[in-house]
This record gives sequence, structure tokens and C-alpha cells, in this order.
Amino acid sequence: MIPMLHITILMVGKTREGFVQEGLAFYQKRLQPFLKLSLKSVRAEKEEGRLPPETIKAREGERLRGAIPSKTYVVALDPRGKELTTEEFAAWLTAREEDARPLTFLIGGHLGLDAATLNKAHERLALSRLTLTHELSRLVLLEQLYRAMTIKSGHPYHV
Repeated sequence: MIPMLHITILMVGKTREGFVQEGLAFYQKRLQPFLKLSLKSVRAEKEEGRLPPETIKAREGERLRGAIPSKTYVVALDPRGKELTTEEFAAWLTAREEDARPLTFLIGGHLGLDAATLNKAHERLALSRLTLTHELSRLVLLEQLYRAMTIKSGHPYHV
């Protein structure tokens, strides 16, 4: 039997929007039977003064990289990453589960992820070709994780 998948989602900044917080809590609860999930935030860089966007992303990226658990498979969410259908995502998760390593997703701040953080990832995935806010990306990822887990378990939610 394959052990339960451990997933960490590392994010830049706090989730401020109430509806997103409610949605995250909703899917965290729904995912409990399927996997062990941890949502962790690192501090967003204050944009006081005239810091260039690359400096902001680099500082946030350094915090993200410092929070990555050891011996984990790292996936950066990136608009230029590989796009998967929901069914392909479910199969991809199955392969990660069989790998028996914990899985860590990285979600950048409103400016995205810096090159060093993207290069730290084993893989880059895109949630959509549409532009999503970094807060909404958190909710979409959790919903897709839940949908993928229901596909794997034969539950009709994904239909």
C-alpha cells in the first residue's frame, strides 16, 4: 500500500481575502482523508521606497527556498509551466505518490517567482493560461488537488 501523500504549499504573504480564506479552509477539510496538507506562508517583501521588482522577487524567493522541507519534490507554480488537464494532474499526483517523497508547491507573491526559485524546482506547472492573483492561485490549487484525489478514489465529484 502506498503511504499517504504529504503536500506542503509554500506561499508568499498572508491570505487577506476572506472568501479565499474560507475556500482554503473548506478544501483543507475535504482533503484530510486523502493527504497530509500543510499551508505555510513566508513574509512578503515590503515595497517601501523604490525597490526594483527583481529585488523584491529575489528576497521573497530566498525566504521561500529557505522554507522548503528537505527531501521533497519541489514544484513551482509558474504561468509558463507545463499545463495539465485535471485527469493528467490526477495521474501526475499518482506518480508523485508512488515516488514516496513529500511534495512542495511554491506560489510566489504578486510579482511571481524569481529565477533562482524557479531553478530550485524539479518541475514547473501552470494552473491556467489565464492570469490569476497569487491568492486565488492558492484556492485553485487546493480545489484541483481535491478534484484529482476524487478522480483517484473513483468519487463522482470530478464529473
